[in-house]
Amino acid sequence: MDNGHQIITDLKKTFGEKAITEQKTVDALPTVWLPEDRAIEVLRHLKTGVERPYRTLYDLTVIDERVRGHRLGLPESDFSLIYHLLSYERNEDIRIKVGLKGEAPSVSTVTGLWPSANWYEREAWDMFGVIFEDHPHLDRTSPPQGTPCTCH
Repeated sequence: MDNGHQIITDLKKTFGEKAITEQKTVDALPTVWLPEDRAIEVLRHLKTGVERPYRTLYDLTVIDERVRGHRLGLPESDFSLIYHLLSYERNEDIRIKVGLKGEAPSVSTVTGLWPSANWYEREAWDMFGVIFEDHPHLDRTSPPQGTPCTCH
């Protein structure tokens, strides 16, 4: 087993096989699905609870899955929330996915763990309607079309 996938084994031991669903990917980046109710716990563990932690959130995005037809073996979701984390000490990345359901799903913010999530979460809310509970400033990233800019 290569080093990048050792973290998945460790997560399964810590949180249980049912909480961690590994996804094989073309890019071979270690990728796991988490249930929404365990996401913050696992993300906090990756940031502060593992040796050589994943200190950097370098991307957070959402995919609208409502019309996707090919989801072989993947958890059901209307939206996939995706976190990309980086551990400099390990020299490795991990991709964390959380399946969200409903027209306006909500999930806890990770801005307390990674302040860089602020913009990413605002963008995900603005574009997809995902509500990030307890976000410190959940506002639009840009004014609606036709609104004069007040930034000068």
